Amino acid sequence: MKEEIAKEVLEKCNGCYLHITDDSDSHKGHRGVSRHENTHFNVTIVSDTFLNKTKVKRHQYIYDICKPFFERGLHALSLQTLTHLEWKTNG
Repeated sequence: MKEEIAKEVLEKCNGCYLHITDDSDSHKGHRGVSRHENTHFNVTIVSDTFLNKTKVKRHQYIYDICKPFFERGLHALSLQTLTHLEWKTNG
């Protein structure tokens, strides 16, 4: 699922830097988490697609992209969404 998420995000966020790590192992056995692998990911996206968007709007955009994955068992994304300038400044 990690590769599928990456493909979708890269298609929608032109010229982006993307880093995804699978954090599912640290959530095994938690209430509400299915036995599926690939349920929790930490995602860093650097893209000027986020220019003039609030943090909430940025996250909503990514969650909309990932909606099909939530329907297939994805439980949570921990998102860091930055513009290129924010990455340079705060990276």
